[in-house]
Amino acid sequence: MTKILSEVDLLTHYAYGLILITLYKDDLAQNRAYECLKVMCAATLGLLKGQVDDHVAYSRYQLKAAVDGKLSADNVDPKELGKWINERKLNEYLERLSSKHIQKFSEIGYVPVVRTNDTVGGKGNERLFWLDIQETVIESVDEKLVNEENIEYITYERVDSSAIKMSWFYRFIFKNGEIKNKSIRGLFMLIVLFGGFISWALYICAFSIVLVREGQNFTTLDLLFIVCLIGFSYLSFKYWFVPMWNLPEHRVIKAPMTFISLAEEHADIEMYRDRERNQLTRVTRFRGICPICSAEVILRTGQPDHNLPLVGRCVESPFAHVYSFDRVLMIGKLLSR
Repeated sequence: MTKILSEVDLLTHYAYGLILITLYKDDLAQNRAYECLKVMCAATLGLLKGQVDDHVAYSRYQLKAAVDGKLSADNVDPKELGKWINERKLNEYLERLSSKHIQKFSEIGYVPVVRTNDTVGGKGNERLFWLDIQETVIESVDEKLVNEENIEYITYERVDSSAIKMSWFYRFIFKNGEIKNKSIRGLFMLIVLFGGFISWALYICAFSIVLVREGQNFTTLDLLFIVCLIGFSYLSFKYWFVPMWNLPEHRVIKAPMTFISLAEEHADIEMYRDRERNQLTRVTRFRGICPICSAEVILRTGQPDHNLPLVGRCVESPFAHVYSFDRVLMIGKLLSR
């Protein structure tokens, strides 16, 4: 006989389903807490689908085995498991998840939490973790800070890579606007990066040798060539080679003009990891709406007024309405006004 779920059971089922869906999305903040919660949520949702009114409890060892494999769990020191994951890390991730999807969780009136048993630990007294929900009123990160400190915040969005028109050359390298770094296309991009720099350096050396060869008269045309060569070299180094070199560390850079077609005004290049932990690079565009004047906010260099690689600048007031940029949370804080 099939058990009829109560209203609370249905809300619980929906809440766990919502958590699982959001966890399986391309969340950039993928860490140990993310992996552990994904395991716990999938198991709990499986019980709910089977009409079982219970929770699935995991020890740290079981979570380690589910995430990294049994061999890895067997080889780790039990004392180190406490540092590997704990209740605080799990609940901090859930709080961020709830704030990020505030509207959806507000509709059902419940937010997810991680519960643990009361134990001091030790042999035979393992600490267990399980998912639960609690009724609460969510106040988003943006609303909390605006209400408490009267500070404006902005939310960014990421434009799909396929919507960015790329130049004909890089269109062959970036399939659908992105490449896997450890691939043939990724290797070719690396060759283009370093090959272009080395080729230009060799050209400068050859030009210098020809220019100073014995008996050569130094003309005004030669001086013009030198000025053009220095200028082009400086621009290429500053706006193409240096940003690409900084990409692995900064994770987001402004796309050099050679990457996009003439029909595009600007774009961004982002390096990220997918769910299989593969390193990928994609051409995209980050944008938001200025909460002060409702104009578009796009990423620009932080210099000279802010010591940040990139900031969000309002297109109508680029030096007064300036916001920080967090690519993981996709929010920004007002820096100046």
